[in-house]
Amino acid sequence: MSRRKVVTILLPPPEPEPEYELYQELRHEAELRSRPPLGPHDLRRMTEVSARRGRDWCTAVLGRGFPGIDRVSSVDGWMLVAADELNLDPPLPRRIVEEREAAEQRHKAEATLAAVKLETEKRRWNLVAGSAPVALTVHENTRHTGPNGSTRHAVPPADVVSGKARKHPADRGLCETPGRADPLHLGDAVDLPPNCVRCLDYAAKIRAADAPAPPTDAEAALLRLISSGMVFTFSVRGCITIRDTSQRSRAAWGHLGRKVDVAVKKLQKKGWVSQDQEYGATQKGVRGHRWRLTEAGTAALEG
Repeated sequence: MSRRKVVTILLPPPEPEPEYELYQELRHEAELRSRPPLGPHDLRRMTEVSARRGRDWCTAVLGRGFPGIDRVSSVDGWMLVAADELNLDPPLPRRIVEEREAAEQRHKAEATLAAVKLETEKRRWNLVAGSAPVALTVHENTRHTGPNGSTRHAVPPADVVSGKARKHPADRGLCETPGRADPLHLGDAVDLPPNCVRCLDYAAKIRAADAPAPPTDAEAALLRLISSGMVFTFSVRGCITIRDTSQRSRAAWGHLGRKVDVAVKKLQKKGWVSQDQEYGATQKGVRGHRWRLTEAGTAALEG
């Protein structure tokens, strides 16, 4: 088994690009002054000059980026002292000025993009929150933060449910389970959209605790058939049967349509459908009692 080797490469500093004429003379003077051993007084003097003059002035004197007085050579330190003695005030290197301008433009572009993204997320969240059965608020997690800052959660003021029986307790994040031992530590409400993926997913699915569950895909398909007038109750030889007249069946009395007795009765128990008392005719002219959507059924189908 081979071992992984870690190799450290020391890159040379960039070539200086000074924007003043006295650079070579100043460099030569600094090299002469750096030959004797560097004493504490010399270090204090270099530190004082760099601190007083500032990083930009040091960068302009050296002709390249200034990482700090403790990370430059003694020659660079003496250059700063000599330039301070001559009261030089050189301009920044052109490359550094261009890099700073480019960085500023990138920062402005990123800030503009972030503002547009935030505004889009706010509009999307307002649509989701506006259709929710309760007034949702957004709170930040005060205990943990991620690479993009604190996670923001959607919080209902009252108990709500989603799906068949998924409970979401009041004053807790929609993503939290009711039996969670250590609830999220949430701060005050903020005027920002949530960025918790699970909260956003649940926010579009929640309903009041006493509201019926939304129809399944199969129930929604049957509701659409009933809405289009395809489901009838027939009496055949004393037997009552409910049929989907849009398609035939190979079972008994299949010419009347596919049998949907159990499914329609389930929808009736939920209050979504009702049967006409009077006879009506199918598209093929067979007489029976048509099934229709109630107001609750229409709302469930549209929701």
